[in-house]
Amino acid sequence: MKNIKFLKHNIIAFLGIILMMSCTIEPETINYGKDNCQFCKMTIMDNKYGCELVTQKGKNFKFDDVSCMIKYINISEQTPKDYAHIVVNSYDKPTALIGVDRLYFLISPKFSSPMMGNVAAFTEEKQANEILKKDREAKKYSWNELVKKF
Repeated sequence: MKNIKFLKHNIIAFLGIILMMSCTIEPETINYGKDNCQFCKMTIMDNKYGCELVTQKGKNFKFDDVSCMIKYINISEQTPKDYAHIVVNSYDKPTALIGVDRLYFLISPKFSSPMMGNVAAFTEEKQANEILKKDREAKKYSWNELVKKF
């Protein structure tokens, strides 16, 4: 009888731990070559341009281009408050998903992103400014300015 009671408590504790682990509200790893863009449905291939939205309820939406993500945000019924995370791969640190408030965005035809949004995100403002000096077509945007542009 003691063994059954002990087993019952352990099973309940184990299930509680599993439930807590499955309810994390974090970005998921983008599986390049396998995951599809939520907006355009194309396979996400380039690790310099991938991005992701995570809702407050933990639902993940992955995109192949920042322009796809912004267009999705603009047509969805969600508000910015509905997202726990809005993250983008940085051009200078591919595959690292970084919050949009910590990035510097450039638009240039020289960035040939998958859906021709031509947006690249940088973790360092210094690096973004160096590209601006070399590329006369490049323009710098904040996240809010970028959302308005698309």
